[in-house]
Amino acid sequence: MEPVMHDELNAALLDVRRAYRLLADYQRRQFELLAYIRDRLGATAYYQEYVHKRPGDLSGLENVEASGLRYLPFLGLSALWLKHSGQEHYWDSHRAGDQMFGAWVRSDTGFDNYQGKFTDALPESTTSELVLSVVVCDQPGPEPYNWYDRAWLGIPYPENGTVGQTADVPGYRVYAKSINLAELGDQAGVNTAIEQWRVEASDALGCTVGKVIESAVS
Repeated sequence: MEPVMHDELNAALLDVRRAYRLLADYQRRQFELLAYIRDRLGATAYYQEYVHKRPGDLSGLENVEASGLRYLPFLGLSALWLKHSGQEHYWDSHRAGDQMFGAWVRSDTGFDNYQGKFTDALPESTTSELVLSVVVCDQPGPEPYNWYDRAWLGIPYPENGTVGQTADVPGYRVYAKSINLAELGDQAGVNTAIEQWRVEASDALGCTVGKVIESAVS
C-alpha cells in the first residue's frame, strides 16, 4: 500500500461517513417506494434477487476483486411480486391472466448487472432507473411451474417498452420499461408514472395489467 497523507485520509473517511448515511436513507426510501408500487399494482411480495449476495463470512474476500460490491446488494436489486387468482400454491400453480412483476432498481446504469461490475462510464453520464416488468401467463405451464425458476429465469428482458417471449417458456409473455427515478420524487409523480406504465403495458400485452385505480393521481 502506498503512504497516504494524514489529512487526505481524514478527508476520504469523512466522505465515506457521509456516503454511508446518504446510502442508508436512500435505500430506506427505495424500500418504501417499492412497497407502495407493489400495493398500487395489486400484487403481493414473492421473492428478490441480487447481483451480489452478501457473503456469509469474510474468509478469502481479500482475494476477490468484487469484494466491495458483495456488501452492496441493493446496487442491482430486483423485487418480484405476484398477482394471482387466489389459488393455493400460486407460486407453482398458475391461472391464465396471473402476473409476475419485476422491479429492478438500477441505482446506477453504469453498473453492468450481467458482468457484475461498473463500466467506464462516469456517474455524471449515467442515470438511476427503475426497470418495471410484468410476465403474463396466457397458458399455464404444467404444475409445478415455479414463477421464479421457470418464468423469471427463463424469459430474457425485451427491448425497452416492448413485449418479448421465448420458445423456452411457452404460454408466457413479458413487457418491460424503465422509469427514471428522478420522476418518482413524490406521491403524485409516482402515481402518474406507474399508471402510465400500467396502461402502456396493458396496451402492449392486450390485457389488463395490475390493478385499475379510478383516479391515477389520487
